[in-house]
Amino acid sequence: MTAFEDTTPFVLALLITFIALVCISMWNNFNSVRVEKEVLKPKTEGPSRTRELLIRFTKFYNNLDAHNNYLYDTQLLPDPKQHIIHALYVGYDESDNDEDRNAIKIGLEAIVQFQDLIGDEPLKPEIDEDTDDQSKNLEDLDISDEQKKYVDFNNKRIKELETHFTHLKIEMNENILNDEKMDAQDKRNASE
Repeated sequence: MTAFEDTTPFVLALLITFIALVCISMWNNFNSVRVEKEVLKPKTEGPSRTRELLIRFTKFYNNLDAHNNYLYDTQLLPDPKQHIIHALYVGYDESDNDEDRNAIKIGLEAIVQFQDLIGDEPLKPEIDEDTDDQSKNLEDLDISDEQKKYVDFNNKRIKELETHFTHLKIEMNENILNDEKMDAQDKRNASE
């Protein structure tokens, strides 16, 4: 009798091993494809970088309790000013309705209140814009260097806002803008 007369157990062992390896290969292939699909799947969970910047700026601005006619230093901002402006531009371009576009417009009006080199304290107009005696106050007051600085930065703010609105093709309320320019010009003329 030779050693290879009854080969049935040997062939059966080879067949079982082959089937087991094929099953393991199929299992691994199936699982690896699912993992690749999960990796390639776009992540829609959570806000985008643009949305994060806008949310952070909105929270910051609301916590600042800023006044519309005050000017603040850009160092106070939670992110670089240009990043916030870019996020506002992207937000405006991607907005689908007038409510979102109006919010972006308000955001642009808020971000231009932040200018470089203002300092730790905000610049404020010396003349209360809510009073009825503005013309009297302008005649009675000599405008200080601080007020001249405010007028210069306010003019810069107005020009920057005009640039942003022009770029995004937002209609500007000319009456309000002209009033702001006139107030700034009157203050400058009164100081001279």
